[in-house]
Amino acid sequence: MTNRLKEMGETASWRLMVSAAIEGVKKAGYAAKRQPGRGLSNTWELTKDGVSKVASVRTTRDRYIAFPPLDGGKRWKTLDTVDLVLVSAVDDPANPQNVDVYLLPADDVRKRFDASYAARTENGHTVRDNFGMWIMLDQGDDTIVGQVGHSLAVDYPTIARFSIDELEGQIAPATEQAVEEATTVSDIEADEAQETPAFTTVGEVLTFARAEIARLSGMSSDAIKLDLKIEA
Repeated sequence: MTNRLKEMGETASWRLMVSAAIEGVKKAGYAAKRQPGRGLSNTWELTKDGVSKVASVRTTRDRYIAFPPLDGGKRWKTLDTVDLVLVSAVDDPANPQNVDVYLLPADDVRKRFDASYAARTENGHTVRDNFGMWIMLDQGDDTIVGQVGHSLAVDYPTIARFSIDELEGQIAPATEQAVEEATTVSDIEADEAQETPAFTTVGEVLTFARAEIARLSGMSSDAIKLDLKIEA
């Protein structure tokens, strides 16, 4: 089994998924225009029936989305300045064949990120400011700390679905050009809120690894022990 998006490479697959998001809102009756002057933020103005709203675009190949907390979870980078969150997600992380597009109210997304942040910190997890914190789109289990805030994709059905074949062969040239102009290859991680801290010691790397394993497993990072072996 092969992962077609992984085979495309990071840049091509990311642009394909952003293009899917923009095509999706257009099919839903919105006009879409990228907001200038937002730095690395991938934000678009969406207009329908004369009403304009600002949307942050998020792509996900594991059906989790991320935003970075600020000020100890009191604020959320990018999320606090938009009205909508436009998500482009694969249908199957292991063997993607389609890309699903969701349009989510930012207020509800913020509530779920707040709940996830509170659950993690109350259970001893380390959540770093200005580093992406993830919540799952699909239905999860509230008793698992790393899954609190789940089910956005359950409560808000897709507004569009595209096969990967369709996206590769039929993306409108104007959409593809707008996405390419929106970002460069080096912008991808920052735009997707997965800003990796600059590590200066092996201990910091191990701490980060434990936090990531805790996120995936729903366990406290204090319960995770890692052994490091370096062979000359």
